[in-house]
Amino acid sequence: MRRALLIALLFAGCEGPDFAPSSIVRAPRVIAAVATPAESTPGQDVRLSTIVASPAPVEHAVEWEIDLGVPALAAAAGQTLEGAPRVVQFEAVDGVARLPGEETRAAMDALSAAIDDAPLGTPEGVVRYVYETVGLTLLTRFTLRVNGEIAMEGFKRIALSPAPSRLTNPPPPRFRVGEAWLSARSGDPTVCAPEGDVPRVAPGETVTLSPEPDEDWLETFPALDLEGQVITGREDAYYSWFSTAGDFGFETTRPPGRDTEWTAPMEPGEVPFWLVVRDGHLGTSACLGMIRVE
Repeated sequence: MRRALLIALLFAGCEGPDFAPSSIVRAPRVIAAVATPAESTPGQDVRLSTIVASPAPVEHAVEWEIDLGVPALAAAAGQTLEGAPRVVQFEAVDGVARLPGEETRAAMDALSAAIDDAPLGTPEGVVRYVYETVGLTLLTRFTLRVNGEIAMEGFKRIALSPAPSRLTNPPPPRFRVGEAWLSARSGDPTVCAPEGDVPRVAPGETVTLSPEPDEDWLETFPALDLEGQVITGREDAYYSWFSTAGDFGFETTRPPGRDTEWTAPMEPGEVPFWLVVRDGHLGTSACLGMIRVE
């Protein structure tokens, strides 16, 4: 039982910062994937979207798939059960893909039939215990295609829980470039627009980048300790910075050192800028802004 729960913790544990490559974007790639809601109940639709960063606009498509077979669901609790894969494929339309709630409901019905009322000391019993106490964390796989060719593949965690949705994504980002603020909290939640003047930086100048310091959106969630007892986990804020040019002091920051520095390139022009905010568990938000170098 202890070993089984240790394995389960690997699947039910926190999600740290993903997508670790350099923060200078030189080719199209996914820098953030967002599930809405971050935690869902079986039967509830899940919307999946990505932020694709690129030095220039490109034609791209994002394809998604998830295995909802009994073995895959059991593996989310660190267990092995017999059964066949049940791969569901879906594609983003206008940047958003939808995992239908009827698919997760059917999957959980099949799992429930497999685990039934098995005692806790069995693999079936462990799966039921993990699902009922902390939920199951599943991996959705995405493929980014640029001009029809595979440019990147990756994963996004989603959670299924029998409880009403507990967890939310961080709010749309807001950050400061020097003294100028950009925010995605009014209008498109993926576009950080200037709250006043457009941020301007001289060629070669180094400026401080500061995310909104108010982190009252951080949440708690149920987790399992090494003895299988339910404890309270706490989210942590992570800020990942990206641009197409210049140089960062730190590519990912977290409290208390939220700020980083960015040195502008010597060439004048508008530089695309992205901030990705993660809660260290399941939630993500991200936005694109522009900084003028002149």
